[in-house]
Amino acid sequence: MKTALKSLIDATYPEAVRLRRTIHANPELSGKEFETARLVHDFLANIGLSPKYYAGKTGVAVRLDNGKGKTVVLRADLDALPIEEKTGVDYRSKNSGVMHACGHDMHTACLLAATKALTMAKDSWKGSIVALFQPSEEQAPGGALCMIREKAFPKSADAVFGLHVSTDHAVGQVGIKSGSDYAGVLDFDVCVKGIGGHGATPHKTVDPIVCACAMILQLQTLISRESPNYEPSILTVGSIHSGTKHNIIPDEALFIGTIRTFSQSHQEFLRRRVLEIITLVGRSFRANAVVSFEKSYPPGFNDEALTKRAESALIGLLGSSNVVSRTVPTLYAEDFAYYQQKAPGLYLHLGVRDPAKKNVAGIHSAHFLPDERAIRTGIAVHAGLAIDILS
Repeated sequence: MKTALKSLIDATYPEAVRLRRTIHANPELSGKEFETARLVHDFLANIGLSPKYYAGKTGVAVRLDNGKGKTVVLRADLDALPIEEKTGVDYRSKNSGVMHACGHDMHTACLLAATKALTMAKDSWKGSIVALFQPSEEQAPGGALCMIREKAFPKSADAVFGLHVSTDHAVGQVGIKSGSDYAGVLDFDVCVKGIGGHGATPHKTVDPIVCACAMILQLQTLISRESPNYEPSILTVGSIHSGTKHNIIPDEALFIGTIRTFSQSHQEFLRRRVLEIITLVGRSFRANAVVSFEKSYPPGFNDEALTKRAESALIGLLGSSNVVSRTVPTLYAEDFAYYQQKAPGLYLHLGVRDPAKKNVAGIHSAHFLPDERAIRTGIAVHAGLAIDILS
């Protein structure tokens, strides 16, 4: 399989790079991936397949059937982020304020090329392969739910695989973690309502900014002092807004944040404590505070038996030095977790760091520039794992 797959990767890699650059230059935000979906649909149709649109023509799926056997699902995501690109490459984003800063262009190119390779290698596998190209991974509740609801995800599947670019690993490497990996998310919004007035007479006001700052500082103790060290978790305040002028104390202050955990029980504990802290700190400042919560993605879980089998297959395909066993789960979040609730699943970390460079920008950075040589590895991972299950 290794020799035959290498030949297929050599044949599809140059086209995959061109596809990736086209997608990168034309990024689209969550729920607006119409042209990206069209590119995916047309590519699949041009290689003789019968793709179908989903999610209002922002997602695409195609099924490859080759006799009786198991069913494997391979997934990529299509959407970009609201970031102004600062990489300076020739194929940088043409869409102002939108950038593929999370590597979904790489994910899509890898899966398109792997799908083509698998159509060329039908003598190596029997069964069915479903390639999912989903929208809106970056925007809760996530495009995965829509793809499941519209039956793009098969009723019964034996395995589902996905990958995400990672600067934790060098080009050619793949990170793999059994069990918990990728966190469950609970977002929160806080509105602190005080009494505004002149900055010269703060004693005549209830200052919502000072109150909000006290709340934010107190919330940090939920991780450092109330979360056990064996329960990885994060609480981050990502935005705070209030006021209009140097000498005006406003009526309100708003801040928003995210909680990430790997267990439902700890998430619920943190939710309860956030509400208590916001209420009590607000009361101590004579302010009113309103808190709202919104659940995003559930925790991810890599099936242990599937992970063990995949690790063995990848060592045979890439070499033992290129398969990195990860011991600590990441606190990033992914709606791939919804697929893992439908079938045994494995989400891998695709190394995209140029080993010759000491410092590289990470995902969600305006300077993020993954090494395109990693596309070879991504094609090999998708195609190799599918063939391993279906051979």
